[in-house]
This record gives sequence, structure tokens and C-alpha cells, in this order.
Amino acid sequence: MQKKRKSLKDYPSIPYPNGYITEQLGNKLIYAESDYDTSKLREEFQTLYASLTDEQKDIFDTIMEAANNQKGGVYFLYGCGGTGKIFMWRTLASALRSQRHIVLTIASSGIASLLLPGGRTAHSKFSIQVPTLE
Repeated sequence: MQKKRKSLKDYPSIPYPNGYITEQLGNKLIYAESDYDTSKLREEFQTLYASLTDEQKDIFDTIMEAANNQKGGVYFLYGCGGTGKIFMWRTLASALRSQRHIVLTIASSGIASLLLPGGRTAHSKFSIQVPTLE
């Protein structure tokens, strides 16, 4: 239901739990972003990392060092189609998620979001209104 942005409240004929029960369950967004099989992600990461070029490994190591040491930073990957941008993001996401970090894979286009593990468009994930021209 969460993926379809629905709730039990949307269906009045279905009983809705008391507030104290839903409060005990915690933040559903954090739960959804933490619900990964870490052993499968470790295997996926090892396979992906082994396929990185030396230049990609340098980029990966720089970003991972910042993430693991909580340094923060802004990293912009750019290039023509087929240059490995999504491959790099898949590698980073599997590495971080296998360590139980929360990773949001957000793209501006629907096609790119489909290629990312757990990917969503920005307007979908953050409920950004998309203006329409009539």
C-alpha cells in the first residue's frame, strides 16, 4: 500500500488501528528504506565492485570515505549515455545498504528511476507537485 501511496484510512470499511499502535511501529519511511537483505546486497556489491574501472574505483572510494566518516559532500556524476553512471550508483547503493545505511536513489526521469535499485523520481518520492500546462 505504501508504494501506491495508499493507507488504511483510504478505505473506510477497513478498521484502522489505534494511534498508540501506529506510533509504536516507528517511522514507516525509515523502515521501508531499511528493509533490504544485506547478505544479498554484499554479494551484489562484490560483483559490481569487481567490474569497476580504476577511475570508477577512485570515485567510489572517495564517496564511500565521505559517507563512512560522515564528512558529507556533494558529488555530481555526469557523462553521455552508457558511461557507467547508473552502474556507479548501483555499486554505491549496494555497498551502503549492505552496511544498513539508508540510501535514497532519486532520479529526475522515470526511465532512470527504473534502472536504479529502489529508484523513484524526485516528484514521486518527495511529493513535489509537477505543474501542468493546460
